[in-house]
Amino acid sequence: MTAAERISNALRTGESNAVSLADMCIISGLDNRHTRLVIEDMRRKGAVICSSECGYFYPADRSELSRYVNRERSRASSISQTLRSAERLLEEWGCCDNA
Repeated sequence: MTAAERISNALRTGESNAVSLADMCIISGLDNRHTRLVIEDMRRKGAVICSSECGYFYPADRSELSRYVNRERSRASSISQTLRSAERLLEEWGCCDNA
């Protein structure tokens, strides 16, 4: 069984049943970073896996999913704002490929 399959089988529905990252590492057999990468890959392939300070879980209802989406949008906005100064400096330095 793959790490993704072990993670998928371990996930429960509802934030109150969230599985902590530490437990996910034990379940997946991977370290912190690689467990998060597997979950990220699962999400990119279409799995709706929510997360909160409680851990990882499948959303139980619209409210849980909405809270997760709003938290992620807020994070994305914060990251975008943080990058603006660096992007401006890249432009000033004449870097046109953004890499």
